[in-house]
Amino acid sequence: MVVNKTFGKIFCIGSIIMDVSIKCKEFPLVGETVYTPYFYEISPGGKGGNQATAAARMGGNVRILGRISDDTYGNELKINMQKNGIDISKLRIDSNEKSGVAFVWINEAGYNRIICSPAVNKKLSMEDIDNGLVDFEAGDILLATLESDLELLKYTFEKVKEKSGIIILDPSADKKNETYLSIMGMVDIIKPNEIEAEMLTGITINDEDEAKKALEVLNKMGIKYPIISLGAKGLVYMKNNKVFHEQGIPVNAIDTTAAGDTFIGTLACEISKRKNLDDAVKIANKAAAICVQRMGAQKAIPYATEI
Repeated sequence: MVVNKTFGKIFCIGSIIMDVSIKCKEFPLVGETVYTPYFYEISPGGKGGNQATAAARMGGNVRILGRISDDTYGNELKINMQKNGIDISKLRIDSNEKSGVAFVWINEAGYNRIICSPAVNKKLSMEDIDNGLVDFEAGDILLATLESDLELLKYTFEKVKEKSGIIILDPSADKKNETYLSIMGMVDIIKPNEIEAEMLTGITINDEDEAKKALEVLNKMGIKYPIISLGAKGLVYMKNNKVFHEQGIPVNAIDTTAAGDTFIGTLACEISKRKNLDDAVKIANKAAAICVQRMGAQKAIPYATEI
């Protein structure tokens, strides 16, 4: 059981999905069949589930909002979240929908390609948000993705800001990120990767100077603390109009599937402990470096004792 020692609560909104993962030497080309010596794995995942798990394993007081099916996968996902110390009392059981599933390909270099069927996750409603945020208090954190529709996210963000909460955003979406530009001014911390940062800012990031320009654009949108992950090169972030570069930690990466979720979930936990941004970034960077050395999504996410 995870022991919660934090000051603020963390409310997670994002997909709760079962991952079906398979590793291969190289990704197949269009029309090509590839055979692999590796076994496939079925394990809990989804950006919301992964981020909630990362925050909980670091000692966070985590609640997850959303909908979940009562099918076989849904029940397994609920049990897994409870084992990780995540409060699932705000989840709505939906018997009319199937659980979300993601099909994950991983090559021997550790890179992945993912196709996701959100299924029940797409049924999240404003009523679900109202019920889920009843005990949200000033200083609590909303950890969100862009997997929900703009109208629902705008409603959620406004509710959180009315309660003087902190919004941490992973701008992962199944639509182009510029669709969501109108709500960026409510975000306190954002963490896109290079591709997501380009979608939001229009700046192609090939080096640190271009990343700094993208940070400035994100900051001008009203985002207080933009962070851009640069893969093995680490990350850059802006604080008080200054740009900082946290170097990547050299490791033998075998699976990057949950690296970003591990980073942002850990970051949210450390912020909830009232750590300053610099310290929170360092700890999150270490957690992500541990994650990529393991196969799988949630089973790869480290515990606080490993950092």
